[in-house]
Amino acid sequence: MFFSEVKGNRTLTTCHRLRFMFTNPFRILCIILIVFGFSVAQIPDKQKVVAGAERALERAAKTNSMPAPGCAVGVSVNGESVFEKAFGLAEMEHNVPNTAQTIFESGSVAKQFTAAALVLLQQEGKLSIDDPVRKYIPELPDYGTPLTIRHMLNHTAGLRDWGSVMELTGAGRGDRVITQDIALDVIARQKALDFAPGAEYSYSNSGYNLAAIIVERVSKQKFADFLKERIFKPLGMNHSSIRDDYRRLVPGRAQGYSRSGANGPWMLNMPIMNVYGNGGILTTVGDWLKWNAMLDSRSMGAPLVEALETQGVLNDGRKITYALGLVVDSYKGIRQIGHNGATAGYVTALGRYPDQKLSVAVLCNGSAMDPNELLESIVDESLGPFPSSPVQTPTFVKLSEDQLMKFVGTWRNEKTRNPNQIILDNGELKINGGSLKPISEDAFMLGERKAKFISNKDGLASVMEIANTDGSMTRLLFEREWKPTDLNEFAGDWYSEEAQSRISIAIENGSAILNLRPVLHFQLRPVYRDAFSGQGFTLWFTRDPSGKITQLHVGGPRMRDMLFTRALSR
Repeated sequence: MFFSEVKGNRTLTTCHRLRFMFTNPFRILCIILIVFGFSVAQIPDKQKVVAGAERALERAAKTNSMPAPGCAVGVSVNGESVFEKAFGLAEMEHNVPNTAQTIFESGSVAKQFTAAALVLLQQEGKLSIDDPVRKYIPELPDYGTPLTIRHMLNHTAGLRDWGSVMELTGAGRGDRVITQDIALDVIARQKALDFAPGAEYSYSNSGYNLAAIIVERVSKQKFADFLKERIFKPLGMNHSSIRDDYRRLVPGRAQGYSRSGANGPWMLNMPIMNVYGNGGILTTVGDWLKWNAMLDSRSMGAPLVEALETQGVLNDGRKITYALGLVVDSYKGIRQIGHNGATAGYVTALGRYPDQKLSVAVLCNGSAMDPNELLESIVDESLGPFPSSPVQTPTFVKLSEDQLMKFVGTWRNEKTRNPNQIILDNGELKINGGSLKPISEDAFMLGERKAKFISNKDGLASVMEIANTDGSMTRLLFEREWKPTDLNEFAGDWYSEEAQSRISIAIENGSAILNLRPVLHFQLRPVYRDAFSGQGFTLWFTRDPSGKITQLHVGGPRMRDMLFTRALSR
């Protein structure tokens, strides 16, 4: 393995100077440090990185059946860009290729720039990220407990995602032009949170849209101007800007594309919206590498970088991997800091490995691409082979089908109410397609997670507890099979003021059909008592003391419980 000359010589010189001051054991320690001390944190050989990136890119390009969109890749070592290359088409209609200078949409990688803007304002004494959000956005409801800027940046605020809420109108993201004002109106109309601020982690774009609004209100500048003046221009990110007007012409920009299935035709898929803060940066791989070089060198100050890399802490003291617009975790035993993104047809990833001074940027303009796989392939080539870490393999046991059958059925998520199906498939227990491997009569491994079943007083499995790798616990409750005897009691029109949505449920040929004008029309499947699912939504109804159905609740991704009441007849 290659050692950087600077780091190696510095160690040798230090040991040489101190050998007369200490005894032989210290000299032995110096030798250990020289041989082993930098095995993990060494800066990789540039030639190895370039050759590895080339191989990884070639593999990705070979699997990309042309004509097709593609990706641009950038790699830097110790702040120096050593590899920038691209494959695929930036514009398919005119056969324009992607290049290393092609401009792409960032997706959610933009969140770290939004967070950085707020930290810069904090350093100037103009705000604190621990301030309550309503200090700057009084339009937001008072939820009865402080909701801070930090909560939003850590995704622990409990805010419903405005995109998920708008799906309930029948015309969500991609179906209409959405502006910051529209997003703010949707967010401010929500009377409830998914959970108390700081209690949980749940990814939501809403907090970062509000964060950009706070930047504008405090700095008295447009968000685009603030980032250009305070970040892009000082770092020489000359190809980066904010997509605050989707109609603006951007020379050198790749178009975004998506397709249905592996063999479906590519279709244009552009973000027709003017929202930002959560995403919306137009940029190149070269500009991203300049940003990461700043984070490594701390040229804009160590306090800025330290703030961005400070991981969130929940109310119960548990630390999460999400910091301020950055995910701080590890990859094959080495520190990894970064984020990925997806918007319309664009998918992206930006990773930084600070101990090795390695950065990898991947920008793609086809939603079927996998930027994370390409990024990891480059890291494997650049820093591998990695030492194998000891793995404690659990001892599995053999259970009979009769023993496994008692777990088969529908299990409701205690928090989200989403139904989860456990089935027996060729003698193997599976939940939502994932294998449950028995380690005892009532405990199983679900990948790296341990799942345990708890029985009630009658000896029947009633609770399933899944220990997640982040220290949290997912609880699922067993629900008996339910076949509604009278679907008509669920029929009718339902209205939500918070979502500005009107849902119609009709009974057709013995099935409940949901109609959400102008685009959604699908069958509802009964999942447990008074609950249905369909198209990624879970719907459940509540009754008054007399047993009459009075309310409809809808849950979906990044939105747990939207309340609907019976609509007045028109």
